[in-house]
Amino acid sequence: MISMMKEWQGKVTVNGTVYDNIDAYIALNKQISGDFHIILHSNVKKTVNEPNSSDSTPNVRITVKQYMTRPTKTGSNFDFMAKWNNNVPMPLRTMVGHVIKETPGMYKMELHGDIYAEKICHCMKCGKVLRNPVSQYFGIGPECGSHGYVNPFETEEELKQAVETYRKQLQSITWTGWVIKSAITEMEEV
Repeated sequence: MISMMKEWQGKVTVNGTVYDNIDAYIALNKQISGDFHIILHSNVKKTVNEPNSSDSTPNVRITVKQYMTRPTKTGSNFDFMAKWNNNVPMPLRTMVGHVIKETPGMYKMELHGDIYAEKICHCMKCGKVLRNPVSQYFGIGPECGSHGYVNPFETEEELKQAVETYRKQLQSITWTGWVIKSAITEMEEV
């Protein structure tokens, strides 16, 4: 798989770490084994200065640092959430949506929760690695989702139906606000 990607010249994210290209990853990781979560970053950057309708702006999936999911603490020197978002933090670390406005250091975004792949490698709420197949289907770990590690369903079809119901609930989780660009750990078009 890695050898097939050597032709890619753009940035890549492997298991949450961004590299300038796949060769940079290989140079730093002599022994390549195990499961990989790989994102190929597009070299095309879209700049948005004016509000756009959701129809003309591509949907993106973003993952942010943990502090974007917390309100400003009383007496804290870092008051971004209180100043820019009425102290309403992002409900999830990984969300899907689009950019409304852009400044040199921030995006204003309309976002919603969503499961964007059949299986997810990191919890959408806290960002921890998901190892259990049930957690990977739901995209949320046992602590954040208050669920056990075993498949509670008799068949794979029942599990997939439960995931589809959960996906609809996730899509109802919406948030609009400013996101600091440096807080974004992953951003890709979906």
